[in-house]
Amino acid sequence: MGSIFNSYQLLLQKLVPWMAALLVAIALILPSGSQPVALLLFLLTLPVIFKRPSEHANVSGLWILMLLAPLLTSIPLFVSSGTGEALAAGARYFVAALVLLGLSRIRLDPLLLLRAASAAGILAVLFNLNQLNEMRVNWGVGYLDSGYISVLLVCLSLAQLHLDRGRFWWRLIAMIGIACLIFAALKTGTRGAWPAMIGILLMQFMLSAFSRARKILIALAGVVALAIAVVAVPTVKNRIDLTIYEAQSYYQENNRNSSVGFRLDLWHIALEEFIESPIWGVSFQRRSEIMDSYIKRHPDSAAVGNDGRSSAHNEILNALSKRGLLGVLAVLLLYLVPIRFFIRHIRLGDSETVNQLALAGTGIAISMIICGITEAPLMNVRVGTTYGFFMIFLYHLITGLTSPGREKVLLNKRHKSQPN
Repeated sequence: MGSIFNSYQLLLQKLVPWMAALLVAIALILPSGSQPVALLLFLLTLPVIFKRPSEHANVSGLWILMLLAPLLTSIPLFVSSGTGEALAAGARYFVAALVLLGLSRIRLDPLLLLRAASAAGILAVLFNLNQLNEMRVNWGVGYLDSGYISVLLVCLSLAQLHLDRGRFWWRLIAMIGIACLIFAALKTGTRGAWPAMIGILLMQFMLSAFSRARKILIALAGVVALAIAVVAVPTVKNRIDLTIYEAQSYYQENNRNSSVGFRLDLWHIALEEFIESPIWGVSFQRRSEIMDSYIKRHPDSAAVGNDGRSSAHNEILNALSKRGLLGVLAVLLLYLVPIRFFIRHIRLGDSETVNQLALAGTGIAISMIICGITEAPLMNVRVGTTYGFFMIFLYHLITGLTSPGREKVLLNKRHKSQPN
């Protein structure tokens, strides 16, 4: 029996890295996103968890708590609403937690994952050439999801650009991939993705160890690139102008039947729900009743409907309304635990590879914070799965590249970065 398991584990060591790269590459392209491959990774790594549970001590308990919190804090909503749908979003992170445990005995190639991200942007554009003339483009997983996932992939593709130094063709693929991913995010018309894209570029600018002259050059290039993007992609200017108009008409003319008006109404409703039940949140049924009451007081807001399961279009408000303060705690863990981990490794300065992986992870987490202002991507089917698995891959890669006790040494003596 032991020899069978050893053979299985050897097979996993060869197969799982390619499965992980496939998950990264198809997250933006296939209608189901990263979910099928995520489920397959779960099934493949599950035997490893049960066979050798004592060898996962190197996996952070805080990370396991972070990935279990969405499911645990959804239990009150599950009980009060009487439907397993309340557990759906949290279950994705539970699956990610188990895969994280399984990955602890399997080595991944960082460049394989990062190159897959660049390839995803190129493939998305190639597969949708016939849509490029349209005002908005759904690259495979829906307009909103395409915008958000494109931003996450840019973070990984930027890391590939830095780490593939000296490899002309791979760096060229990285540059083309980054351009395609930025174009994809802009072309979706997803307004929440645009400030997220600017945010990660600024983060790269501030945290990367560039000389002052190079930073000035990069800043100028960034300004020119954004100007070209606004001119080359009319969707950007049109959507920004529409946002300003809709916000003004909501407050000045009580025009609530718009994208911005829809969100503002849902935010007001979410606050009412939080006030009613601040700890646990309200059930789907009670949320429908509160939405009905709001529409009676504001007849022009009938477009919001009364589906208590719908999103509040803001990550924090969505958690407050459905899962209360406990739900917000789960969201904050998903934001802050990875940021703390990645920033620590940026400061440790172990190697260029670790530094770039940590920069990518920080960018992904910050992207979700920014995107979470106008949507609830962490609880979204495709984006939530993509975020969870990107996080565990980066965690596994960094912990695999840094040996135990290495951090204390590096705090006292910063090692010179070496190219990968």
